[in-house]
Amino acid sequence: MAKTRRLFVIGYDGMNYPLLRRFIDEGVLPTFKALLGRGSLNRLLPTMPPWTPTNWSSLVTGAPSGTTRLGGWTVRDKTAPWDTPLTMSWDYNILGGAETLWEVADQVGLKTLITHYPSASWGVPLKHGYVVAPGIHDAPLSYALAMRYFATVKRDVQTRVDTSGLAMAERTTDVEEEGAPPGSSIVRLEPAGPAGWRNVGPDDFGCPLAIVLRPGAHAEYAHAEYVYLLVRRGSDGRFERVAVCAEPDASTLLVEVHPGGWSPFAHHRVGPEKREAAMRFRILAVNSTAGSLHLVRSVVYGTRGFTQPPGLDAEILKHCGPFYDVPAVSPATDDEHLATWLDELRFMGEWEVKVARYIQNRSGWDLHFSHWHPFDWVNHATVNDIDPENPSYDPRRAEWLLDAQRKTYVLSDDILAQFLELEREGDLVCVISDHAMAPSQRGASIPDRLIETGLMVLGPDGQIDRSRSRAYLVAARGSEIYVNLEGREPGGVVPPDRFERVQEEIIDALLDWRDPLNNRRPIALALKLQDAQIIGYWGDVSGDVVFSMNRGYGWGKPVDGGSVGASRIAIHGSQIPTSETPMFSNLACCLLSGPGVKVGYERDWRRWGLMRMIDMAPTFARLLGLRTPRHNVGAVLEDLLEE
Repeated sequence: MAKTRRLFVIGYDGMNYPLLRRFIDEGVLPTFKALLGRGSLNRLLPTMPPWTPTNWSSLVTGAPSGTTRLGGWTVRDKTAPWDTPLTMSWDYNILGGAETLWEVADQVGLKTLITHYPSASWGVPLKHGYVVAPGIHDAPLSYALAMRYFATVKRDVQTRVDTSGLAMAERTTDVEEEGAPPGSSIVRLEPAGPAGWRNVGPDDFGCPLAIVLRPGAHAEYAHAEYVYLLVRRGSDGRFERVAVCAEPDASTLLVEVHPGGWSPFAHHRVGPEKREAAMRFRILAVNSTAGSLHLVRSVVYGTRGFTQPPGLDAEILKHCGPFYDVPAVSPATDDEHLATWLDELRFMGEWEVKVARYIQNRSGWDLHFSHWHPFDWVNHATVNDIDPENPSYDPRRAEWLLDAQRKTYVLSDDILAQFLELEREGDLVCVISDHAMAPSQRGASIPDRLIETGLMVLGPDGQIDRSRSRAYLVAARGSEIYVNLEGREPGGVVPPDRFERVQEEIIDALLDWRDPLNNRRPIALALKLQDAQIIGYWGDVSGDVVFSMNRGYGWGKPVDGGSVGASRIAIHGSQIPTSETPMFSNLACCLLSGPGVKVGYERDWRRWGLMRMIDMAPTFARLLGLRTPRHNVGAVLEDLLEE
């Protein structure tokens, strides 16, 4: 077998096998087509649940959720006090000692570059490698999430700071009477001089723009700081100048904002420690007649402290520029929002290419792991409405949304082409997703089901009453339910001799649950933790009952209330991993090319079973001539490899 010189993993979160095949066949993905012509494309069975952190951790350990402890975005010890901070998915310590392929490579002197990786990458003990911009969900360097602002000269409009627009799905609250898009913070433009601005002219208007800092490492609680919007309005009502200042003083200009694209980055200090961060702005719409301006601000992301080793951050900032990790708008609103969103995704993808190129030229890497998130975001926003089974299916809307998917894949093809400019002879190239997304037209609320069956009780404040609840949930671990066990949980109420009985009550509550629309079970399977080894679950932080939802169902409060009803958006992590339609799949996929890989091979998975996410680490190790990670339980994909 030919020897692999380097491992080049390019992670595309949420990439969908059926759509990838469709768009390759349409001829709009020349880079994917060329790579497929010298490689092999296969479906992959994700680790349970089919979620981002669970599967990116399994990719590098060869281990399922029971070993990695990453059944979701967080980890909490069952015996810990309730106010103990949760360990986040990007923290290397979350693995509890499970070994990664990065560490195996490091032990023999190989250099690994890890860029924007969601799972267990921050603090990983590498002597020879590099970590850049870790995490994506509550990332450590994300100081404030993106915001949208609706600025108006109308004096009778009620101002507000609204962070709900950060969600990919639009809020449904009706604010048409104010003219502001849902989820926008409303700010009132006042004549700048009378409002106390300095160094301004008579036609200048200004107002503060809130930056809501996230609680945690950057502030004890969410609170707002401000930059300041300055606009010049001509005699005909047109906005002749749009700028953002650090203070209500035109001489503290941070950045000018022009129609038709994103501004340059504004650098500003935020938080109690006044850490330097970068942000940029874009005008989404202007109505000169009404005197209104719709502006969007990106995530506020740190410009220092985002690398290991520490000194690398200044070099990355100089040669690659600032970074941020989450887009500011939904791709599924209209052409302008889609264009804005695609521009953001291009920026993020090209930044990762720049990092790979810079480190390759600076000191070299032997293993490369990057993570880019376009498909997951576009899937959440579009999959349900593209699905012909959607009760409100609109063919014209579905075609527009499918084209939004197509544009996302075309962009990903271009980013892949830029990555492959760095490919060297002997590289093993792996373009891989962690999961994809199948439609979930029905939403099922686990908290409401536990409440209606008496397993969980809420107090007058709407929060769980732990003194009366036999079961509870942990934030961001959506496929697990915990027993409130006496002697384990603080203030636990279930006696140890009733533990298994309560497990059975939880399972009964899940499996006896029926959708009133069609009498289907929302739950496909539910297991006691002691039986969940068969789906890769065990360990001291996992829920006492582990479950997966049926095809077509997703977590979340239904649109019209109740415990089961119409879904708000498509959801992947809740559904059984094998859920698939002719157009969409919940399965991950992998395009592998390089020494030792059979060209054109695709496993007959209906005959031989699916390749699995946990099989990738041992297969990489075989091709690199490394030992497998210590806690690996995957198998080498022998049928994929040349003899």
